Amino acid sequence: MQNARMRARRLNLALYYIDHVYYANEQKNSIKDSELCLMYALDDGSAHSQKQICQDWLIPKTTLNTIIKQWEQSGYLRLSAIPGKRRELTVQLTDAGKAYAKPFLDVVYRAEDEALRQTIERYSERFIEAMEYYGAALRDSFEREATAAERCQSAAARRAKAAQSPGNHQPL
Repeated sequence: MQNARMRARRLNLALYYIDHVYYANEQKNSIKDSELCLMYALDDGSAHSQKQICQDWLIPKTTLNTIIKQWEQSGYLRLSAIPGKRRELTVQLTDAGKAYAKPFLDVVYRAEDEALRQTIERYSERFIEAMEYYGAALRDSFEREATAAERCQSAAARRAKAAQSPGNHQPL
């Protein structure tokens, strides 16, 4: 079990280090993490809902809202209503937004391309598949843990309720 703990720890440290590398780049280029995430999310040319961006990129709703308002005023993005959805809007970069994002994303894409080239050369493209699999397996494990915890809490609540029922007095 100790070996599994150490492997999980190494993997988590590696993932946090990747986050740190992105963060250091953002600091160097005077951009906020959430802004870069939004640029990255919107750079595929598709329209994305604010809700989808929050879920996919883990940007808090209030933070995303603030950026969107600022960028909309600057002409960097366009908001459009989603048919059938009263309160949801899609977000897309305008040409001005694409021009604003380009220098930031170019640096990121060049660094990612080089790092991926080196990594795939050494470990093959299967490492990406392995990371995707690990993410899904981790999610499933947490869901099973949550279900088991809920069952334990329900059983404990039933026992506590039964203990408090009249006629179930425990001797002191």
